[in-house]
Amino acid sequence: MSLGTVNQSEEARRDAPVRPILPDWPRLMRIELAAPYLGVSPSTFRSLNIAAHTIGRCVLWDRADLDRYADRLGNQPLAEPDRLAEAAEVERRFLERRRGTN
Repeated sequence: MSLGTVNQSEEARRDAPVRPILPDWPRLMRIELAAPYLGVSPSTFRSLNIAAHTIGRCVLWDRADLDRYADRLGNQPLAEPDRLAEAAEVERRFLERRRGTN
């Protein structure tokens, strides 16, 4: 391998576009992170009606819930534990709405 080839390779690496590094997404996210996690704006995210969790005054979304939502959009089959958890969550939300306790 000649010295000229090495220099050309190093130049190509320096000129290559830099890919953004995605963060290590936390398990629970505020809307400022949850919306970009799904690739939508905060206003669009609010309209998706994904179940949120409240800790004190902090409203948080679970990454597992966001992943399940995205999997359903892509018609991807859910694993058995996820399918059971999804059914339980749908039932819980239905009963909350029925009682009027959103």
